[in-house]
Amino acid sequence: MKYETSKIDHYRFMVLGGVIASLVYPVGMTYADEDKEIRLDEIVVTAQKREQSLQDVSTAVTALTASRLQDAGISDIKSLQYYAPSVTIGTTFGFANVFMRGLGLNNVFANVDPSVTLYVDGAVISQPSAQLFSFFDLERVEVLRGPQGTLYGRNATGGTINLIAKKPTDEQEGYFRVTGGDYDLFQSEGAFGGQLTDRLSGRFAFQTINRGGYGINEVTGNDIDNANQKGFRGQLLFHASDDVDILLSAEYGTEKDAANGFLFKRKTFPGTTLPNGTAPGDGGFPTGLRNYASNVDPANDRETFSLTGTIDWNINENLSLRNVVNYRDSDIANFQDLDVSSIVNSTVQEFTIASEQYSEELQLIYTDEKFRAIGGFYYFKENILNRNRIDTLKLGGSFTSSSGNTEKRVDLTGTGSTKSWALFWNASYDLTDQLTFKAGGRYTKDTRDITNDNIIWVAGGAVRLAATFSDNKSFTDYNNEVGLEWRPTEDMMAYYTYSEGFKAGSGQLASGILNPAIGANIIKPETITNHEFGVKSIWLDGTFLLNLATYYYKVNDIQLDRTVPGGPTGFRTFFENATSQKAKGVEIEATWAATDNLRFNGAVSYQDTEFGAFLTSDPTNVLNLTGTALVDIAGNSARQAPKWAWNLHGSYDIPLENDATITLSGDASYKGEQFFSEFNNSLLQQDAYTMFDARIRYTSSDHWTVEVWGKNLSNNFVESGNFALATGRIVVRTLLPPRTWGITAGYTF
Repeated sequence: MKYETSKIDHYRFMVLGGVIASLVYPVGMTYADEDKEIRLDEIVVTAQKREQSLQDVSTAVTALTASRLQDAGISDIKSLQYYAPSVTIGTTFGFANVFMRGLGLNNVFANVDPSVTLYVDGAVISQPSAQLFSFFDLERVEVLRGPQGTLYGRNATGGTINLIAKKPTDEQEGYFRVTGGDYDLFQSEGAFGGQLTDRLSGRFAFQTINRGGYGINEVTGNDIDNANQKGFRGQLLFHASDDVDILLSAEYGTEKDAANGFLFKRKTFPGTTLPNGTAPGDGGFPTGLRNYASNVDPANDRETFSLTGTIDWNINENLSLRNVVNYRDSDIANFQDLDVSSIVNSTVQEFTIASEQYSEELQLIYTDEKFRAIGGFYYFKENILNRNRIDTLKLGGSFTSSSGNTEKRVDLTGTGSTKSWALFWNASYDLTDQLTFKAGGRYTKDTRDITNDNIIWVAGGAVRLAATFSDNKSFTDYNNEVGLEWRPTEDMMAYYTYSEGFKAGSGQLASGILNPAIGANIIKPETITNHEFGVKSIWLDGTFLLNLATYYYKVNDIQLDRTVPGGPTGFRTFFENATSQKAKGVEIEATWAATDNLRFNGAVSYQDTEFGAFLTSDPTNVLNLTGTALVDIAGNSARQAPKWAWNLHGSYDIPLENDATITLSGDASYKGEQFFSEFNNSLLQQDAYTMFDARIRYTSSDHWTVEVWGKNLSNNFVESGNFALATGRIVVRTLLPPRTWGITAGYTF
């Protein structure tokens, strides 16, 4: 009934932690004491590779159950930012930009590891461009904040998101839901499964999302920012013996629509007459804020397939073994006009990524009354092809070279290979009934190979520039973790953890650099040291849960990307180990069962991030067009790291005489001002905003549900990301959805 190790920390914030140490945090749990009335449902998680009550996990974890996911209408990774503290999520070039505590993906090209990893049933999805699927038929989502490494196969300096799918059961069960709404929304989701033979069970699940666009292409009149997605998951669970289970899971997802295209915000350098500052689409930009203007519609075409095999063997009552093998294939193609304008010029882009990854994770787990330990071996391999082609698409014609050559004006092809293996361990020992010591470690070796083949036509197609650059590097690192858990009462646990993290060095693919010194440069790893102090507690006879986490970290050699105008491609890309980054913060989560029918939960987070000294060029500074204008980012805050954020959810059940129930629920989510670049300028920034959602659900006594819902009721216009697009000399953005509403009907059996 005990807990185990952690992986997050804090040290400078201990004074503040002590002031509010009587508090605590999550999103729906329970307290088990026969003498107390229990109103909060227990959430069991596997964040530490074994089943535990969320209150027994000495790390900052937000767990969203299937009912909470359904109630909030969460169907993709981007919606998690409304419910988990210190999390912000946007998209750029179709990449999922997931940030936790100010750490995330600072890159717009393939082959660079994210700082926040995403797992589906224990198997990592490596590429951020493939992380926008899998959000259907889930048992729960676990959001772990802080470095992860001594319990997880893949390195993560910022945090981890675990998606746990519902598994096959011996009982016949399932559900079906269908949704209709504005913007021509039609969405369906369902699952069914049960016992197939005495030892074999199965489950099949699906999700489809079809929606019209939130905007239009003002030239063609077609919808943009629409949705056409499908996802399928099939599972077979074989009980080979009383002690051995084998689970085989196959997942397929496809998306073919006009989503993920950049929307015009403004010219980067208005008024300039300098060649590198003039926007090539000037005179043809869209008039509507959510609209597009081009002779070609944006296109988003992606497909992913995954196959996972998991073996669980209970060797004896104390020892178990688990093996997780995964193969994933992903293909992504984005097509858009990089000047976002009806002017016909050579800035239409075709951006494709093909990725194949393999992973193997072997875990040996020991548990007794006082001692718990896990030892693991991890192997990962990935091959990536990234192609970035830019040229002219003539009206009514095909995508052909503007200069009359058979090749595109810009044709950049990059290939990357990653091989990684690691040994990791984690253990905890009960020194007394109240005090537990925990420790862990991880040895990692990563090997990276990249090759960039660049073909660029300049001088109106008269001059052909071609170059091939390759680089190969290996990195090794050992990370430590150590901490204490203290339980002064049955209702409270306090913990402290010191942990370290490592993200291997890598290099961008298809980024168009022609300088032999940096043409395929693999940069150094980034490393993090992290301190966290936390308290988890239960009050008011088991009806009020309040948890706290405070942290302090420092990252060295943080990997940053920026793109500026110029060069033969029209843009110059820099990916480098820039400087250090520090952060301190507090996260509080609470759940309160005010009555049997009235419940609240919410969270508040404060984070203060800060870069170290680094002189560099700002892509939005007009002085860069005439010479070198360096600025120091020292003291600036990290990308997508609002100082304050909070969310609040309330629900009230109204029982009816026919044993049916009406549930009224509402959500509010606030994000403070955040920046999308290290330069903290107002051009690449989103003001503070608050989102409001509401639902009314009718649940019958025979398992039918009907609900009416609305999201972003105040119709806030919010940028989820923006970017100074060097090729078009414009600032572009992606947007959160406008106000939407719909009706959902479902049946559970």
